[in-house]
Amino acid sequence: MASLATTYMGLRLDNPLVVSSSGITGQVSGIERCADAGAGAVVLKSMFEELIIAASKNLDETVVASGEGRPEIYDYLDLGMSFGPLPYLEFIEKVRKHVAIPVIASVNCVSPNQWVPYARSIESAGADALELNISHFPSDEDSRAIEARYVEIVSEVTRQVSIPVAVKLGLHFTSPLVLMGDLVAAGAKALVLFNRFHSVDVDLESRRLVFAVRFSSASEQTIPLRWVGLAAGKFDCDVAASTGILDAESILKMLMVGATVTQFCSCLYQNGTQYLSELKHDLSAWLDSEGIASVDAIRGIALGHTEDQASLLTRFQYVSDLEEAASTYTF
Repeated sequence: MASLATTYMGLRLDNPLVVSSSGITGQVSGIERCADAGAGAVVLKSMFEELIIAASKNLDETVVASGEGRPEIYDYLDLGMSFGPLPYLEFIEKVRKHVAIPVIASVNCVSPNQWVPYARSIESAGADALELNISHFPSDEDSRAIEARYVEIVSEVTRQVSIPVAVKLGLHFTSPLVLMGDLVAAGAKALVLFNRFHSVDVDLESRRLVFAVRFSSASEQTIPLRWVGLAAGKFDCDVAASTGILDAESILKMLMVGATVTQFCSCLYQNGTQYLSELKHDLSAWLDSEGIASVDAIRGIALGHTEDQASLLTRFQYVSDLEEAASTYTF
């Protein structure tokens, strides 16, 4: 049987199936179900920077205190439950006692603010790694200042901890590869491509703007596939593919363009956490059917087999697309 084992940020994983930060990973029971079903690792539900700062003006004193602080549960945010700073640390400790797979904590942050020392406490609580979900909305800020802020956050956090730090990025940068290089130089051990920010919609009945909560779709996978292919091997870090990954086929594609692991949660919301067992089985079955010994053996293989990969990955083939459409459809 083919080996699914791999290494992500120096962490040994039984397979490249990583459950991304979500409501599923905001409960110990959900994480246990993921581990039992065969997840290689989990990224915990994010702790929000705003809540960390609101809880204390002096985190160094509050977080490192004797632990007598009273746990508080904050209102529901996003798709799952967000904890107060001290209960989040207790949550990490509890998760570590219940599962043996790598546990990656997550902070949803927008600035290199006074929350940064909190990263040390996340490490002390037992997290194997930390994922920074940097969610700064650009508004009218200068693009260079925005990118500098990302780099500053990573630099400050990696100076605070010894555990590996991953950065989950959105797609909307002028030159993503340049920023990725700067983040790796600042200490990031992995890049997660890409974050899916909340969309907005209009409710026709109330005539109001509302959140458009939607699951990831298979059509979205072509976006991270391109950028994973461009980033893999270019930087001294791991690359995690995220968005549009719904089945074993999409996992295999991401691995073949160089992804170290794949992250997903929409397919688990739709099919249940037991779907991890099916993904793991299908991944192993495909490798066995092709006579391939391990997932590591196919990592980046599509790049090596594609002579014009530079053209395919870096050019927008408008003319080719139009020609193909013209030959396919009758107008």
